[in-house]
Amino acid sequence: MAKLDSKSSWLNLINIENVYSAENQRRAFTFFTMIFVALVLITSLVVSNHDVYPTFLTVMLIVSDITLLLFAWYFYKTGRFLLVTVTVLSIICVLCLALVYTGGKENTALYWVMFYPVVAFSTLGFRIGFLIVSLLLILSSFLLFGPDIGQVYYPETEKGRFFAAFSLVFLFSFIGEYFRNKSHLEIARMTLLQKQDAHTDHLTGLANRRFIISHFLPLAHTHADKYLPMCLLLIDLDHFKEVNDTHGHDIGDNVLVDFASLLEEHLRAQDIKVRYGGEEFLVILPGLNLSAAVKIANSLKEKVQKKSFVYDNTPINLSCSIGVSEVIKIKHFNESLKLADDRLYSAKKNGRNCVVFTGNDF
Repeated sequence: MAKLDSKSSWLNLINIENVYSAENQRRAFTFFTMIFVALVLITSLVVSNHDVYPTFLTVMLIVSDITLLLFAWYFYKTGRFLLVTVTVLSIICVLCLALVYTGGKENTALYWVMFYPVVAFSTLGFRIGFLIVSLLLILSSFLLFGPDIGQVYYPETEKGRFFAAFSLVFLFSFIGEYFRNKSHLEIARMTLLQKQDAHTDHLTGLANRRFIISHFLPLAHTHADKYLPMCLLLIDLDHFKEVNDTHGHDIGDNVLVDFASLLEEHLRAQDIKVRYGGEEFLVILPGLNLSAAVKIANSLKEKVQKKSFVYDNTPINLSCSIGVSEVIKIKHFNESLKLADDRLYSAKKNGRNCVVFTGNDF
């Protein structure tokens, strides 16, 4: 396969959203499960222990309940997952510190803090999760082992056991999330490589016909303002069969590879170059109208005619015929492609080595 030129940006258009969407769904499900459990737990604690808890802790719990509901609604409306989860986990972190500070009912607060690392790593990932869990561990340790600033008293044995248990949960939650994330990234990388390979013409390194249907058209439908207007150049190498018959298929393959390199050199990085079939190529020119596309087509035709194709000291004279059409609406892409094909046929019928662009576009 020919080496892909660094200008070939079409590969960046291949997405693996299905891989990432599964991960996003996992995190979102974990987030909403956390919200639900937290709401049930906090509400139950407030209802059953409001006469026992310090006023400060009761108010903190009620405010946390309301805040969790508001952020769940905000996420549902905006989809801003990272902002919401970081904020919510920060609020729960503060709530955990309040529990440690006040002791909760009969000094059982430390038990509830133990679950925080699992939730934080599952929703925030190992990097942000590590930071926020580390912060909770440091501040909790300060409250437990630091100077007396009004916090509740815990026995030394209980404090030591909590620190050891929390550290172990922290460690194994981090290890689990780190390697789960590493596995996910490797799966995403392999999936992307497989998709890129499936949509690449293995001789020229250009996109193949499948790429247009599977990736380009769905993307263009979604972001029509980014691509329209666009023009299509359908290019055929003139008398290419004679090149194969006279010089052999190996030389013919070299011609195709060199022509693909010429397209990469002559056209913009954002232009989509496709080996459409055999000696036929399709070029998609986003953001250009018909007059601009015709100028590019004529310039390309001249470059092909002037380029020296020499193999084993044997020069090969090459020319190309080009049909040009304009796409005004993405839904008319196939009709415009058919029009470009008709114009290419006219170019070959009219003696080849010419550009045809007249007629009604869609």
